[in-house]
Amino acid sequence: METDAQRMALLEKDPEEGMAAIMEQYGGLVWAVAARRLCNEEDVRECVNETFAQFYFERSRYQPEKGTLGGWLARIAQRRAVDKWRAGWRFEGEELPENLAAPAGLGAEDRLDLEEALARLSPQDAEILRMKYFAGMTAKEIAAALDLPYETVKKRQQRGLERLRRMLIVGLVLALLALLAACGYALLRYFGVLPGYGVNTDPESSFAILARDVYQENDLGSVELSEGVWDGDRLSLTIQLSRGPGTEATMPMVVGNSTYPVSWDLYLLQDASLSLGGESYRPTMTVMDASRSTADSLAMELVFEGLPRPKGQAAVASLEFSWLSLPFVLDTAQEISPEEFVYGLGELGGVLAIPTRSQTGVAVELYPLGGENFAVDPGIISGRYDPAGDEATLTLIDREGGRHEGRAAGLSSYGSDQYSRWEFGDLEPGEYTLHIPGLMLTAVLPQDVRIPVAKGEQQVLELPGASLEMQISGEFPPAIASGLSEGGTGARFFVSFALAGREDLTLEGLTLSAGTELPAPESFVGGWSSCRVLTDDAGAFAGLDVEFAREAMSASPFLTTGAGNTFTCWWEHPFELKIQVPS
Repeated sequence: METDAQRMALLEKDPEEGMAAIMEQYGGLVWAVAARRLCNEEDVRECVNETFAQFYFERSRYQPEKGTLGGWLARIAQRRAVDKWRAGWRFEGEELPENLAAPAGLGAEDRLDLEEALARLSPQDAEILRMKYFAGMTAKEIAAALDLPYETVKKRQQRGLERLRRMLIVGLVLALLALLAACGYALLRYFGVLPGYGVNTDPESSFAILARDVYQENDLGSVELSEGVWDGDRLSLTIQLSRGPGTEATMPMVVGNSTYPVSWDLYLLQDASLSLGGESYRPTMTVMDASRSTADSLAMELVFEGLPRPKGQAAVASLEFSWLSLPFVLDTAQEISPEEFVYGLGELGGVLAIPTRSQTGVAVELYPLGGENFAVDPGIISGRYDPAGDEATLTLIDREGGRHEGRAAGLSSYGSDQYSRWEFGDLEPGEYTLHIPGLMLTAVLPQDVRIPVAKGEQQVLELPGASLEMQISGEFPPAIASGLSEGGTGARFFVSFALAGREDLTLEGLTLSAGTELPAPESFVGGWSSCRVLTDDAGAFAGLDVEFAREAMSASPFLTTGAGNTFTCWWEHPFELKIQVPS
């Protein structure tokens, strides 16, 4: 049996034989992944066929250094299975200390000078300056906290700064004025909010959205483009794809010298691309919306990445298929200042809330505000391996203390949604407190770190603000060992992790890649190396299952953090946001 590299080489040389070899090796894996989500055997079979068809047309995107071929196929299968299955601040973080310390960036003498100067101001002026420059609060937040008019706060802030200028050296004043931009609680890195889309974090670009709906059709099918958002280097397009009289439910697709039956949507999407600025881009992700789809018409989102950033002017683009062309225009969107909304920010990140009305009552849109080192998951608290329990729910608390739990809605697990929508049912208008127990965070692992694999090996990875302690063992915990598949003949290791340095962070998951200093011999048959995520009975992340062929153990085996490897953690940092539910 060939290695993955040999199978891929065979695929390019002889597509029919290459696909046969890959399907023979990974057909069982793909079937098992699909069967976890789908109950109907026919649906599972269709999912398996569509997975391998999608793999063939996207095979150029596979990067072996980022993971195994089996893992890539499993991810495709999971997404296809989910598509089928789906048919049916205000500043309210920690309380402000009575005496905020001067920032650590100042020297001891400057700290003393600054404290003496602040002490010579009126107590209220000094408090306003501390709240703004040491805590990163906006003038609106300070006005609300001190129960003062907004204009009064602005005037006192300016007057206090002017007095400091007369008392301090110029360099120290400039350092003070720079604190807001560097403060971990500052909102200056968020340059605008586009409700229904997301938060702009790029000062060099702006949101661009679809100027108007467009529609094209011919005998093979039709495409209606109803929504598009260009955010940074990422463009998401929402389309309704329908088959025409010239397209059957199952169509023949030619692969090399062979013909395979595929679903009509894969047939119509096989050559989809975006034409923009003289360049062509292939979709990096396709997400189905089963709730708006039928057997003959599919709602889906096409995601394109690696685009130039929008520069504040209209752009003409075109969605290209082999059978149809769909020109459209993207216009610059009018963004709103984040200070117009309720938000909460902490050291590692935060969330912005927009309450609104929906068909079922009250809804709250929650937009993630990432920190310097962490990105906040758009699901806010979703994505955890074990989200059950009161501490993993969002609640609205009314004036009488009544609690109303939220239900997550409007976030696609695999889509490009930049925010999540939470439904709270039919509530009376008025002021409520939104309780958020914490945030799901992701961060990039240190790049190109290699950990030798040997029984008893220990390693510490330095993460943002914490340390990840790794332990490699030849023994698996009994609770995990009982669920492992048997029959492997290689050397197998269990890798456990412990997050140290921060009690408010809990590790929820990570991935590493397995490799060797020397490649597998051409004559080698079987799996050379693999690395799989393990979960416990409750579905929580338990560690990694790493396996090497016996021959690979003499080729210096290792684990590595390659490009794109991230870790996920739960940040236990409650937010209490006062929001006004509209009538």
